Amino acid sequence: MNKTNVSQLRKQHGLTQQELADKSYVTIRTVQRLEAGEDVSLSSLSAIANALSVPISGLFDDIEQKEKEQEILDYSQQQVSQLYRRKNESAVLSLILIAIDISVLSFYGYWIGQQPENEQAIFGIIWLLLLFLLIAGSLYVYRIIGVERLDKKYPKTVGLVEKKQKETEKIDNIWAFLANYWWVIFPIGGFLSWLIPTLTNAFR
Repeated sequence: MNKTNVSQLRKQHGLTQQELADKSYVTIRTVQRLEAGEDVSLSSLSAIANALSVPISGLFDDIEQKEKEQEILDYSQQQVSQLYRRKNESAVLSLILIAIDISVLSFYGYWIGQQPENEQAIFGIIWLLLLFLLIAGSLYVYRIIGVERLDKKYPKTVGLVEKKQKETEKIDNIWAFLANYWWVIFPIGGFLSWLIPTLTNAFR
C-alpha cells in the first residue's frame, strides 16, 4: 500500500474530498482510493497534483510498487524539465514586453520634448495614459496569451503555482530579479523616458 500526502494537502487547501474531485475532474472514489494508498492511473495523479499545486511526486511519501515508483519518477523528471524551460521562456517574454514598452515610451517622450512648451503638458497627459495602456496590454499578453501558449507547450506544468517557487527562489542576479519583478521596470522606465528628453532640452 502506498503512503500518500493527499489527505494532508487537501486539508491544507481547505478542500473536501468532493471539492478536490471536482477541481481535478476525477471521481470522488478516485480521491478516496488515492488517500487510502490504492493505485490510480497516472492521468488521475497528474490531475490531482495540478489541483493541489504540487509536482506529482509530492503526492507520495512512499510507493510500494517499484514499477509505479519509476513511472512517477519519470513523469516528475519531465515535469521539472518542462518547468525549467517554461520559466526561462516566461522570463524572455517578459523582457521583450519590457523592451517594447520602454522603447515606445522613450520615443514618444523624446517627441514631446521637440514640441512647443505650451503643448508639452497636453502631450504629457497623453504620455501618462499611454503608460497605463501599455502596462495593461503587456499584462494581458503575458498573463492571458502567454500563459495559454505556455500551458499548451508545457502541459505537465499546468497547475503548478509559480508564486510558491518564487518565494523559495533566491534572487542572486539581475536576470532573476527581472524575471520575478519585471513590472517594476514600467514606472522606472516611464520616468526615465520623460526625464531624459526634459534634461536634454534644458541643457541645449
